[in-house]
Amino acid sequence: MQKLQEHLIEIRKEFHLRHGHEFGFSESQSEAHFDITTQAAMAYIQGLAMSGKIQEMQEIVKGGEDALRNSTYYEELIQKCADSYYALDWDAERKRQLATSALACALKGLRERFVSGGYSNDTSGVLKFLGLDSGMLGLMGKMGGMFNMFKKK
Repeated sequence: MQKLQEHLIEIRKEFHLRHGHEFGFSESQSEAHFDITTQAAMAYIQGLAMSGKIQEMQEIVKGGEDALRNSTYYEELIQKCADSYYALDWDAERKRQLATSALACALKGLRERFVSGGYSNDTSGVLKFLGLDSGMLGLMGKMGGMFNMFKKK
């Protein structure tokens, strides 16, 4: 995931330029809240992947913002991100706006880098973009299956 982190570090500067003024953030505040958002999103997405929903995550990564908005996980993801803004005394709607803007910026930036990097639009390309080898997909699928046996029926 080191490669993904490198992409996000580049994108957080873009977030401040595009949205910092909108939220009244200094550059360091923009970067901190962008990081909080992407970390909350990654934790949520990793949870889905570990539960065997890797295919859904790939569709979101490949499809970008539109795929995210159309995902059954979108509302829950936005809420998880908004819930992570402990230091902000904003109302829930303003936190959701921040989460939506930060995620849209992150996905747009990742999508641009994915396309311009010439990665193949399949599992192998997504894993290469993320800096993971193809063995990781098999491991995640196996682990997802393993965790499924602990779920209550």
